[in-house]
Amino acid sequence: MTSVQTPPPKMVRKPPVRKRSKIPLLWLVIASGVICAALIFTGIKLFSIPWVLRNPVSQEPVFSWHGSPGQKVILVMGVDEPNRGQRENGESAFEGTRTDTMMLARINADKKQVSLVSIPRDSKVYLAGNRGIDKINAAHALGGPDLAVRTVQDSFGIPVDNFIVINLRGVRDLVDALGGIDVYVEKPMHYTDNTAKLFINFEPGNHHLDGKQAEAFLRFRHDQLGDIGRIRRQQQFIAAVSKKLREPGIVFKIPNMVQLASQYVETDLNPNDLLTLAFFGKDLNMNSLRTATLPGHPGGTRVSYWVIDPEPAQLILDRLILDNPQPLFGGSADTGKPLKVGIFYDPALASSLPQLIQKLEGQQFEVVCKDSQRRTSTQIIEHTSRVTDNLTDAVRKSDPRLEKARLIFAPVGTTFESNACSVGEDYTLILGADSRQ
Repeated sequence: MTSVQTPPPKMVRKPPVRKRSKIPLLWLVIASGVICAALIFTGIKLFSIPWVLRNPVSQEPVFSWHGSPGQKVILVMGVDEPNRGQRENGESAFEGTRTDTMMLARINADKKQVSLVSIPRDSKVYLAGNRGIDKINAAHALGGPDLAVRTVQDSFGIPVDNFIVINLRGVRDLVDALGGIDVYVEKPMHYTDNTAKLFINFEPGNHHLDGKQAEAFLRFRHDQLGDIGRIRRQQQFIAAVSKKLREPGIVFKIPNMVQLASQYVETDLNPNDLLTLAFFGKDLNMNSLRTATLPGHPGGTRVSYWVIDPEPAQLILDRLILDNPQPLFGGSADTGKPLKVGIFYDPALASSLPQLIQKLEGQQFEVVCKDSQRRTSTQIIEHTSRVTDNLTDAVRKSDPRLEKARLIFAPVGTTFESNACSVGEDYTLILGADSRQ
């Protein structure tokens, strides 16, 4: 039998989380940063609370908040539109639905950071409550958010504080309410499914997407990377929406977004939690957002699974979710040797390489390889436990094009793409076509 994930030893697990709140939720549009990133579609969701504080004389809304979310881990789940609108009136839009997306979001108020780790929906696990082996996306369908949370805790030894479930139909409506979002498409995306009314037709380059196009961008999985490539686009989309939420004109779109909220979201976060997260996210630097995907390989005979590779997966969870950068499975920081850097670049940016390499070597990095690569977005990929936040900041400052690069943590050999030199580098830098000046 193919191996499945079991809890790593000596991990402290929290008891099952409290039942979900029945308080109607509105989207906290004032929160752009983290929870925006962690919420809607796997992240992107704007909360608001069902009450406001008002000045007793003028009756003008007044907010004054100085709280901090501290350290918090939230399981964010996206469920597909149930039965495409065939449910009866009054029937839950969440009950019995499989999770199309699942992410662990860690909020670190002390470091002013948010990390997102995607769990592939076909991951092979033991479902909590002695329900046997299944894909992790079955947990929500069989036992709702509580079973999904317990399964994640049991499978990965991760203490989960709260959950958020989002009906993914809300993504389409939210993007339209925002007036569309801007994304960079890395490769041709073409697919037609008349039955599902799914029509995808994108060429590489910058695109402004409306809600229907955004849904197509997020659902596309018909390339060599399959669902893993789709997860990467979800993470890219989260950053794009978070950027949109920071535009000054968004405040005028709040009433429309508030009307959409209550039907698409279910959570056990209370209004105080949501307000705290909102004010924390308001000033968060989205360049500090790290993303990762639990690595693995296809497996199974009668059922197709994603079999998670335990050692690199634990390295990801240690660094991004448990906030413990030390490797669990041996290894050494080996701080006495220069960190190795590989560089991939759009051919049009070849002339900028000498200056970049000079700056990196001046900061004691060793450039071990470089090569051209077309149709790729700009990224900083961390590969080993030797990297630190300070070192990553130094890498980012070595070239203006890297200042807004997506930040990804992917242990060596688990990037799911041919974007690493595979010579033991600690970083891969990608100067993509989206960074041309």
